[in-house]
Amino acid sequence: MTRQALHVALCRTEAEAQRRIGQAEAAAESDLRRAEAEAAEQAGRLAAAARREAESVAAAERLEAELRRVSERAAAALREAEQASARLEGRRISADLGGSRLQASARLEGRLKEAEAEAEASRAERAAVEARASQARREADAAVAQESGGWREERAYVRTLMIRYMELESEHEALFPAIATVLHLTRDEVARIRAAQEAHASATSVWGRTVRVGSSLWGAASEVATEVSKYRTQQGGS
Repeated sequence: MTRQALHVALCRTEAEAQRRIGQAEAAAESDLRRAEAEAAEQAGRLAAAARREAESVAAAERLEAELRRVSERAAAALREAEQASARLEGRRISADLGGSRLQASARLEGRLKEAEAEAEASRAERAAVEARASQARREADAAVAQESGGWREERAYVRTLMIRYMELESEHEALFPAIATVLHLTRDEVARIRAAQEAHASATSVWGRTVRVGSSLWGAASEVATEVSKYRTQQGGS
């Protein structure tokens, strides 16, 4: 083969490699856009779950405050009933056998019945408030358990992806969209990854472009993972 033919063959090989790299970059761009959409949807679900949890906790706190108020009213009604009963008993002992005694006894008995009825109503109201507060606490606990379980599953999934990414260099490009999804990459983070790729890859070398698409992804993904970990730590603290 002449030198000119060899040069032509090399040019064709490089052109084919450039074409394949362009296709791979286009596919990666499409996967990243889809990953961004999925990440936004997942963030919306997490935000909605957080709002529901906050509402459940607030409702439980309101019910507990109402329970305390009802308990105080019930205790006051019981004290009034006890005092009325004591007054009735004292008047029965000290009053004479005339009509005034009977009238006083009837009045005291009426007041005693009213106090007992109020105390019974307070007890019923307290029981209802306790039931609502218990239900609110169960709902809040269930929401917290659900969110904790979802985070454990997501963490296990991230762990599996990272292990496969480190073990299988040939699958770096295929695994990166999934990693971008679970790490909730934003457009700014994608731009940072691209900048890192350009900084560490040659603009004309086929090998350099391959490095840009493949091996530099791990460094960028690790950096994004650190940012996301800091974000989750801040969210957990708040």
